[in-house]
Amino acid sequence: MKAFEDIGGVVLANACGPCIGQWKREDVPKGTRNSIVTSYNRNFAMRNDGNPETHAFVASPEMVTVLAIAGRLTFDPRKDTLIGADGKPFKFDEPVGDELPQRFDPGENTFQAPPEDSSAVKVEVSPTSNRLQLLTPFPAWEQRDLTDMPVLIKAKGKCTTDHISMAGPWLKFRGHLDNISNNMLIGAVNAENDKTNLVKNQFTGAYGGVPDTARDYKQRGVGWVVIGDSNYGEGSSREHAALCPRHLGCRAVITRSFARIHETNLKKQGVLPLTFADPADYDRIKPDARLSLGLSNFKPGQQLTLTVTNPAEAPFQVTLNHTFNAGQIEWFKAGSALNYMKSQAK
Repeated sequence: MKAFEDIGGVVLANACGPCIGQWKREDVPKGTRNSIVTSYNRNFAMRNDGNPETHAFVASPEMVTVLAIAGRLTFDPRKDTLIGADGKPFKFDEPVGDELPQRFDPGENTFQAPPEDSSAVKVEVSPTSNRLQLLTPFPAWEQRDLTDMPVLIKAKGKCTTDHISMAGPWLKFRGHLDNISNNMLIGAVNAENDKTNLVKNQFTGAYGGVPDTARDYKQRGVGWVVIGDSNYGEGSSREHAALCPRHLGCRAVITRSFARIHETNLKKQGVLPLTFADPADYDRIKPDARLSLGLSNFKPGQQLTLTVTNPAEAPFQVTLNHTFNAGQIEWFKAGSALNYMKSQAK
């Protein structure tokens, strides 16, 4: 450890850190253009330190260490040399791993089985806590078509789970669904104005933040839809990217295509992830359209019909695909996978 500390190494907790934006960086002011090399598994914009001007390059731990010692990104350890403490040039040896253990200790088994009868177990959470909140079940499907739903946002281009539910300082609210929902889709680019966190409220005509507008729709009892581009929801498996939209009233997310994990997460929370049968239909839907979705034919392998009403235009229909199997359709009907599991346990 001393060898690492002598060259400026800092030991982090064995937990989430720069990989999810929790690097409290002090060497470069936010907004300053810079480059870093990291062996963490994410290099999205703002992912490491919250600075959109940080260009993050992913490399092996060995390369990261070599570049940290060399102090420049152009250093090539295959041929370049450095000057040692003795004043003589030297080259790094190629890394080897013979000293690694043949098997890793799985650690102590700390699993505690739940009680056979949990009826007397009560979880108490302070109602004034900003970081913890008991979850309440999402409502079941109303057994009818979803009609006259406003588009909350038509997301343009790349929309990762970081754009849908940012990490970093927001993670202190991950045990409080209502509070963390204040970050919902604030990183998504609005196709109407190329801005983030600025959408039009279809009832008031005023522009405001995405979560604020969603909360207004929810208060009115109106479900809403997200229109997305290609590979919507790529990135981490962050379930808050599905939980937050569901909590604020999202009924469907309709895209050119989905990242597979996020698509399944939406299904688990009772949101309909649907794709355009013709990807060009993405361009036909205006950011302030109203949408009606017929669900009478909601079965595995069957297409659905979406009726689109753009302002000052005649309604038209587009065809949508889905990947729900029979079990997942039961999740939707129950309101969520958890609701369905609970119903089957009785």
